[in-house]
Amino acid sequence: MKKAFDQTVRDLKREVNKKVLKVPGIEQKPAPNLKYSILDATSNEPWGPHGSLLADIAQASRNHYECQMIMNVIWKRINDTGKNWRHVYKGLIVLEYLVAHGSERVIDDIKEHSYQISQSVLLKLFFLIKVESTMT
Repeated sequence: MKKAFDQTVRDLKREVNKKVLKVPGIEQKPAPNLKYSILDATSNEPWGPHGSLLADIAQASRNHYECQMIMNVIWKRINDTGKNWRHVYKGLIVLEYLVAHGSERVIDDIKEHSYQISQSVLLKLFFLIKVESTMT
């Protein structure tokens, strides 16, 4: 019963947010450098994303439009293949951070896109890391 109630409350909250955010005076545009921050956090460099960068992305996820942009970039990065395996790996790192520190919308979006974080993606990532480590 409690689970059904929580789901109903969450659905109501989501619907209210959708209605409120469609009011022209409330709409906001995403920060211009946010996309570059996400791309930097999921870059192909051999080091992980910086903590302050992750914190900025998590804070930006609280804005509806910025959250949409963040998640769109992350889903594109997670679908990369081949030598861009770090995009997948770092995309998962950013997702993990957003689950702990980001907006509730992030969790809802992850639930909607859970098929993209299936075993096949994780196995593909493992295989790509294994292949690259044997090549160097």
